[in-house]
Formats: sequence, structure tokens, C-alpha cells
Amino acid sequence: MALIEDVIDVLFKHKEGLTAREICQALGLEPSRENEVYSAIMRAAKVLRRKGFELVMIPPQCKKCGFSFDKLKVSRCPKCKSEWIEPARFLIRS
Repeated sequence: MALIEDVIDVLFKHKEGLTAREICQALGLEPSRENEVYSAIMRAAKVLRRKGFELVMIPPQCKKCGFSFDKLKVSRCPKCKSEWIEPARFLIRS
């Protein structure tokens, strides 16, 4: 539960939103724990909903053609086949 609370605190401090990797950096975690942070983000959404807040995901987007993805983690754009993908960003709204 501590990681979930840490993720929520970091997101409250960064109004512009953060990627999972940026959350790892802010918490001093190894980049290899990025999947753990994604899991904590999903659980944090439920906690925030109960407190009257909303966790918003800005979806991943292709940097080359601008294609916006539905999935959280992607590796290649289906439209232009580029691997230049801007990762999903997360932010909290009241």
C-alpha cells in the first residue's frame, strides 16, 4: 500500500502529469520497477475515485505521425510502423 500512496503523492505534486518512468525517478526507484508502478497506478485510480478525485491517463502517442493508442503499453505504431512512442502520462483531477 505504501507504493500506491507514494504514487498518489507524486502525482498530486506534478499537475502536468508524469509517465511511469518519471514516477520511478521521482520516487528513487530502479527503472526495472516500472511494471510495479503501472500496477500501483491502476490501484491508485480506485483509491482516488473513493476520495472524489479522478486519475486521468493521457494515452501513448506516436511522435512521428501523431497516432493515439488505446493500449497502455505499446512498442510500434500500427499506422506508420515508427517506434518513436511518447509514453502514457498520468495526472489527478478533482
